[in-house]
Amino acid sequence: MPVKTKLLFIISLFIFNAFSSQKKYVIGNVKNELQTNIPGTYIYNPRTEELTTTDISGNFIITAISTDELRIVKNGYERIFRKISETDFTKPLEIIIIKLPYEIPEVELTFKPTGDLKKDLAYFKTSEKTVRLNEQMSKYMTTPLSEVSPQNKVPSAFSPPNYGQGQVNVLGVLKAVTGLLNKATTPQNTTTNFAEVQDFYRRVKDVVDIDYFKNYGMSDYDFEIFLAYVDKTNSLAKRFHRNFNKAIIESELKMALADYLKTHKINS
Repeated sequence: MPVKTKLLFIISLFIFNAFSSQKKYVIGNVKNELQTNIPGTYIYNPRTEELTTTDISGNFIITAISTDELRIVKNGYERIFRKISETDFTKPLEIIIIKLPYEIPEVELTFKPTGDLKKDLAYFKTSEKTVRLNEQMSKYMTTPLSEVSPQNKVPSAFSPPNYGQGQVNVLGVLKAVTGLLNKATTPQNTTTNFAEVQDFYRRVKDVVDIDYFKNYGMSDYDFEIFLAYVDKTNSLAKRFHRNFNKAIIESELKMALADYLKTHKINS
């Protein structure tokens, strides 16, 4: 508290206590642990049922006697109980309030790994019913439409003349050549062996924001189990072990996390 402010408090305190024979006043200031003044803090005296709040500079004044216990309350901070003594009438009170910590809700999953990677991966095997349903949906989505969709078509009488008719479509040829070149240079998905899968997992753990998943209660081991689960369902290693794309891999992991947490538990 600045020297001038302290001096003003002390002078005011003596004036109040000197000219009031029946009442005594306590003057004080409320700060946080960073020594920042906290306005809007409630100061309550249960004996007198008097309630006041700190001003914009964190200062307050309230009637009390030496046996009173003031209660200092501020939303988001720990509640303070301050017993008043005789010395508190001769100098301003310095009250420090501590901000309440924010706790992330604990997430508990039922799955308990055995330590045997082969057995643990078998736990995530998709049920036969789900496999059949996925196959049926995939077949349905790739089946051509049985009905011809209506198309907007301008009558030939109103169509503009086609000056390129009978000429070589140079733009179309260039597009076709470009497509062939891209197809020839783009890495294709291939099967992966054990060593390639393990190398892919290592690269993922090196570049992906692991702290994001630890906020949901995952340990390093839990993340390895989760990574193997997503790889099995989304073929991550097969798709990206040669054409590694951090942004897409991390996005797929985060999207898969919600479904994973619905059916598994993590023991933090």
